[in-house]
Amino acid sequence: MFVERDTTLLVEGYAEVKVEEGCVEVFGCKIRDMIVERGKIYPFYVLEDSEVVVNGKFIAVKGSTIPRSWENLLRKIKDEGCKKIMLFGETDSGKSSLATYLANKLEGRKWIVDLDVGQSDVAHPCAMGFGLTYGNITSISQVDMLDGFFVGVVSPTGREARCLQGIASMMRKIEDLRCDDYVIVDTTGWVRGKRARSYKLAKIEMIKPDLIVCFGEVPHYLREFNTFEVESFVLKKRSRELRSEIRRRLYERWLENSEVRRFKVGEIELGNTTLFKGEEVEFLDVLDVKVLFAEKGYDFLNVFVEKDVKVGLELVKALLEVYNVSDICIFSMNQIRGLLVGLYSDKYLGCGILRDIDVKKREIEVETPVNKRVKRVEFGEIKLENFREVVVRVP
Repeated sequence: MFVERDTTLLVEGYAEVKVEEGCVEVFGCKIRDMIVERGKIYPFYVLEDSEVVVNGKFIAVKGSTIPRSWENLLRKIKDEGCKKIMLFGETDSGKSSLATYLANKLEGRKWIVDLDVGQSDVAHPCAMGFGLTYGNITSISQVDMLDGFFVGVVSPTGREARCLQGIASMMRKIEDLRCDDYVIVDTTGWVRGKRARSYKLAKIEMIKPDLIVCFGEVPHYLREFNTFEVESFVLKKRSRELRSEIRRRLYERWLENSEVRRFKVGEIELGNTTLFKGEEVEFLDVLDVKVLFAEKGYDFLNVFVEKDVKVGLELVKALLEVYNVSDICIFSMNQIRGLLVGLYSDKYLGCGILRDIDVKKREIEVETPVNKRVKRVEFGEIKLENFREVVVRVP
């Protein structure tokens, strides 16, 4: 179809777009053809009279839909020499879209830091990641992850300390690498409430941004910093079900071409778990199932059983007292099979799925596409059943 210049085609996925003649851009990136995935809406701005084919749902509007405040932001960044920019806003406010726009419009190298463990673009769900781009991208998901940090959950709530540990680690690495490059930090949408305030302020202390870009009104606790308000670019909020579906697709993508690998504890380190960190002990004959392995550490007791078993609260209290520990985990392989794990060398490599534990050989079996040397495997707190998340209790 023929489309006049200074027109925006708002295309909702799933859709396929092909520019047969003319010039069209998305967030400042010129494109010839592009697939819009389900759950996404992209603005295709027509710079000159063009022939465009859209196989999918779209609407055409006159002019550019990029907010004027985004253009003003660009000027502020350049005029003030801001190099480290942190994006602040609620879920589905347009943070990732603005990060893409800045990556395309700012000159030179840009480090994209994605701290959103729920809807990560640079890493996968349950992880944070960073990568380098020179622009010419339609989404920050096109930025390859150079390094990251495996958190193991899809929300920072209740896991703030672990997330902050990851942020500190990644920012140290970027400072060693970046020279005078731009750093664009995309954050989670958890911004309301006392805990969210404390979490954001702690992140700011670690990131030390030159500028905080706020979608909408600047909250009171950020007014002491250099801030700038921008308008949101979101045409349709995503439902919880759709966000879960998007995460499912991301898991599939990050785990495709997986193969089974076996790792021996001692040759690799296990992280974010107490498994194999204690001394093996005899366990009292109080369960209705066979105990395969039991270990006691300074403040924990792990009991690995042959099959699922229900344990009453009174028995748990008694075991805590008898073994003088503050935490006890009674688990079967069936309960944790499918656990999402993170694999590291000297940097974060990617994720995998726990398939088996051999307590006699002290080995774990992981299905993963990672084929590089692994030094550490970190346990998450969810398992995947047909790529759907299930919260589990792990040792």
